[in-house]
Amino acid sequence: MTGWKTRRATHPDLTLEDFDWLRKTRGATDANRDPPPVPVEIAGKLRAFGFVTPDGPGRLAITDLGREALLEQDMRDAEDR
Repeated sequence: MTGWKTRRATHPDLTLEDFDWLRKTRGATDANRDPPPVPVEIAGKLRAFGFVTPDGPGRLAITDLGREALLEQDMRDAEDR
């Protein structure tokens, strides 16, 4: 998870909306179904961070790094409550 913290500090432009789309992509990947179309700008950011990978024409799949980022974000959200 230290890689995620380093990436977060390097790329502070991830938003809550970006994480929402990453969660949707994870849900689709886990259910082995097509994810909803991710807005191009968000998909580009998630790919740049290595959180998603292309999985066919117009499809994305979450990576292990993306799963770690969501876990870290969920832990931060829990601390904020």
